[in-house]
Amino acid sequence: MTPRVSGALLLLVLFALLATPPLATAAATDAVSAQQTTGTPTPVVENTTFALQIQSNGDAKWTITDTYALDETETEAFRDTGEQFASEDGEAVWLPAFRQANDEASTVTGREMDITDVDRRYEVSDRKGQLILEFTWTNFATVNGENIVVGDAFNSTDGTWFGTLTADQRLVISPPPGYGVESAPSAVDDGKLIFEGRRTFEPGYLSVVYTGEQPSTQTPAETPESMFSGISSVWLGGIVLMLLLVGAVGYMFKTGYTDTLSSVATGDDGDGDSNAGAAASTSDTGASDDVDVELLSDEERVERLLEENGGRMKQARIVSETGWSNAKVSQLLSSMDEEGRIDKLRIGRENLISFPDEDITDFDE
Repeated sequence: MTPRVSGALLLLVLFALLATPPLATAAATDAVSAQQTTGTPTPVVENTTFALQIQSNGDAKWTITDTYALDETETEAFRDTGEQFASEDGEAVWLPAFRQANDEASTVTGREMDITDVDRRYEVSDRKGQLILEFTWTNFATVNGENIVVGDAFNSTDGTWFGTLTADQRLVISPPPGYGVESAPSAVDDGKLIFEGRRTFEPGYLSVVYTGEQPSTQTPAETPESMFSGISSVWLGGIVLMLLLVGAVGYMFKTGYTDTLSSVATGDDGDGDSNAGAAASTSDTGASDDVDVELLSDEERVERLLEENGGRMKQARIVSETGWSNAKVSQLLSSMDEEGRIDKLRIGRENLISFPDEDITDFDE
């Protein structure tokens, strides 16, 4: 975070800790030494995790967890701290700073944002205590057709309000359910972006694009047993292949297809013009492919496809013709639509792509 905001957050944390019964740090040190000597589990590492789960409507569910290592003498003291933290009468640590960040991001992006559904709770065991703050940040991301874009809400009037992570902090950004990562500033782990401190974020670095065009994962339906269940797949494949060969040979003799094959092999169709059609076809193809599509830009290639198809095509066919991914075609067409080079019209569950002012009333592809 920027030095100004980071300083405010640290002051809030220190104030909250000083306002609660102090934890016995000396006792904690002795407990660590004893555990290492006796071979007991390694003490809990104290840290803070900022986790945000992006929602399909652009909201972000934030969960901020402060974890503390405890020994037996500190557990009861931490319960008192937790009760005060969860109390509606007190202001949660981190929340004032995030409200300020929300106001700045709303000003910078021009979107109406709010911090809602605030929940404060604590969890404690014999070795670990956690203060957990949850809230929803509305309109944190932008929804653009099939894409959800995260990034501009991290901006502030003087750069970015989330500029640093300390050594004991981590940031985890999770995608909306059913969405995959289209672009991200770093490697993705199971759809999540995980940043470990210590590190600094430049303004605009935390930018992620999610796409909803992901193949659905379905569990195959259980196949009922049939008469072939006990037959080896190798034997079954052999039987099917033999039946196909017998049927094909019988069909060839019945229709005289063997004579046709002979004529094709000699290049004679009875009129001496067996190669004329092929030559003409080759000539026509060469004439129509005098433009090397590899030299065209992606936008020019889309425009050329539209010209070859009467000025209008379905988006799915453009994907098929170009061999590009659904996500690439969707993003490219959205950009061309914004530039006014094409029109993108939603019809049912498909997009119809056409040149501007193209008459699509009689489109029946």
